[in-house]
Amino acid sequence: MQRMNRWGVLAATLGLALLGASAAQIARSPAVPIAARDEGYAGSEACRACHAENHASWHASYHRTMTQVGSLTAIRAPWKDFTPPLEGRAWKLTRDGADSFAEPFDSTGKSVGPRTRVALTTGSHHYQIYWLEEPGKTELDQLPLVWHLEEEAWIPRHSLFLTPSPKTVFSESGRWTRTCIQCHTTNGTPKHGPEERAQVADFGISCEACHGPGAAHVAEETQREKLDETAAAALPREANIENPAEMSHVRSSQVCGQCHGIHPLTKDTRPAWEKDGFAYRPGDDLAATRDLLRAPESKNTPAIQAFLGRTTGHLDEYFWRDGQVRVSGREYNGLVESPCFQRGEMSCLSCHDMHPATGDASTLRAWADDQLRPGMDGPRACLQCHAEYGDAEKLAQHTHHAAGSSGSDCLNCHMPYTTYGLVKAIRSHTITSPSAHETLATGRQNACNGCHLDRTLAWTAKELAQWYGHAIPEMDADRREVAESVLQALSGDAGQRALAAWSFGWDPARAVSGTTWMPYVFSTL
Repeated sequence: MQRMNRWGVLAATLGLALLGASAAQIARSPAVPIAARDEGYAGSEACRACHAENHASWHASYHRTMTQVGSLTAIRAPWKDFTPPLEGRAWKLTRDGADSFAEPFDSTGKSVGPRTRVALTTGSHHYQIYWLEEPGKTELDQLPLVWHLEEEAWIPRHSLFLTPSPKTVFSESGRWTRTCIQCHTTNGTPKHGPEERAQVADFGISCEACHGPGAAHVAEETQREKLDETAAAALPREANIENPAEMSHVRSSQVCGQCHGIHPLTKDTRPAWEKDGFAYRPGDDLAATRDLLRAPESKNTPAIQAFLGRTTGHLDEYFWRDGQVRVSGREYNGLVESPCFQRGEMSCLSCHDMHPATGDASTLRAWADDQLRPGMDGPRACLQCHAEYGDAEKLAQHTHHAAGSSGSDCLNCHMPYTTYGLVKAIRSHTITSPSAHETLATGRQNACNGCHLDRTLAWTAKELAQWYGHAIPEMDADRREVAESVLQALSGDAGQRALAAWSFGWDPARAVSGTTWMPYVFSTL
């Protein structure tokens, strides 16, 4: 309490005074990327005139606001007063005209760093990150505190991402141009042109990220509009624009996979990307120009195996021990390992829709959450191919749960919540079946214990043996006597504990397991 009071006194003493240089005195440094149209890109606004409805749904999506210029309207945090203290510093948040600034102070009220302008924001769905421009620096810094939108609170970045405390609060300096520009913009290049300055076609993920460069298409259609009907019909369409909905399930998924997959840049590939950006364009074979990181190591290309040989712990950061992805935003890695993709025609577009067929603003807001097609958040998603389980009796025989219950929802058993990110648990995108053996081998919570939080792994093994003939594995006393969710919460790594904590708040699990016993678990955490 005494520590917080000191910060309160500091805030009251300094009030709302604007300290340091004014906005007009702060020059825009080379660290700030620019939006420029070349390499055949026209920008999302060029699509609006002819594709107004699709443009509107894209505009309502979180893809659009993944990265934004740090304008007053883009910044979602209340930009005033002081942030909470972090490792001996608090940031005074001020505004000057159209610009927003952050300046660090220590607990005595002394400024301990420059007043920096918010150049960019990343995110607008669950949380938002702020990138700061310091005059004279060639890289953007990251405000070490992230604004959590649902909680309306500042959270340390390293806590949000379950990483150890950094040696310095500005440990993320330069990350935007090293990493974020790859997927949080359209055609981002860190050292573009003779000035070697970061450049994007669009901030955020825009139309051309999925449909390819559109300048030639726009020019062709503009010319067509000037002609009479007969001449326009005779004009050939040569400047094709790509439509993922018309591609094979492999190529359409690769459009998503260019960002929703793990493609390490190695010492051999990074220099070319930094100068020229990625060679991949929608419709191409992604595997021809990008190496997908997979687990175990033996599944990777020679180039990636060499890369892994020069790093430590890289696979453990992303994958469970059997190769399933454990971090968010990498759903393509999960999809390509699934039998539904490998032996069937399942794709990202089997469940997700980039442009819903509606102009209703309220429907667009609901769709934007996960961009799912109608009904794809339940059994209907799987019944597209497994129609036999549309019969309630057959479904109950297969699941050993009553039709309509959470236990008969295909997704809960075959796509359980085993991925952490975005401050929540996310469904696995590798289609699997519950297995006690896998939990023992990988440490990953299985679907049964993710719902039956009050049950042991031994109980799960017995049920699966009775229902599906699984062999019962050997396990220690804890696995026989202590609820698996409790073991995950108390003895797992940071990711396991976060997933267990989320499960304790998941409504279907709470309904099945009851909640009166849960306070005893949390009292020990």
